[in-house]
Amino acid sequence: MKKLGFIVEMKDCKDAADLRRWVDLAQQQGIDGVELLFNSKCGVDFSLDKIKPAFENTPVEPAACGLWWLNTISPDPDERAAVRRTMLEFLDMAEAIGCRMAFFNTGEYDPEDPDKNIAEFKKEYLYYKDIADKKGIKLACYLGHGGNFVHSRGILLKEVPEFNIKLDPVGIMRNMKDDPYEIMKRYANRIAHFHAKDIFRYGDDGWEIEPIVGMGQLKWNVMLGMLWNVGYDGYIIIEPHGDVWAEPENRWKHIVLAKRHLEQYMIR
Repeated sequence: MKKLGFIVEMKDCKDAADLRRWVDLAQQQGIDGVELLFNSKCGVDFSLDKIKPAFENTPVEPAACGLWWLNTISPDPDERAAVRRTMLEFLDMAEAIGCRMAFFNTGEYDPEDPDKNIAEFKKEYLYYKDIADKKGIKLACYLGHGGNFVHSRGILLKEVPEFNIKLDPVGIMRNMKDDPYEIMKRYANRIAHFHAKDIFRYGDDGWEIEPIVGMGQLKWNVMLGMLWNVGYDGYIIIEPHGDVWAEPENRWKHIVLAKRHLEQYMIR
């Protein structure tokens, strides 16, 4: 476990110069990669003219590409066909820029029928996995996030053994109402991509903040130790989040300070 990166929200990047500023920050801070996160609710632009030049003449690499808010298993055949077209464009782009990790939503077919969700997702996931394998790209999916039917532990993992997880411990707490240490204990060997963000909750009134990684209640020594224990060799991706640190003018501060905390547990 030796690679560190951070997320760039592609909805905030209008052109290659915008993206390059984040790539330059990574290089200045000795950070290995930048993850490109595409939000389909805001429209997606996979133009290579916008993306590829940002990584030229730099050691910084595209750490991962993420695409969310697509219903991969929509019951509407027209919507599912449109999602497939977008997903194929997404995977083509990832291949063209030399990215080796891509993640996306499971989607939801029927909120009341977990078995149908699993059956439909298995077909779609294996379809995309076959394409990604040929491109040399590893696939993973969100757990417990909006646009996914996986809201409880174990609902999917035994049914689709090829399924890889993109794990975010705060997302496990917030969206699955579960314990991230328990999920990691059970499924650490399925984690193919890892997002680092923190949380601090206090009192009985629901108060919480999302501080810089290392300044909250999560035990990063424990979680990274669990990843070390299963030989995780992917990226640790810093995710500035919340009311303060998700703001574009504050993201760089979160990245710089989070890097100082996380790198003590990594060999780079």
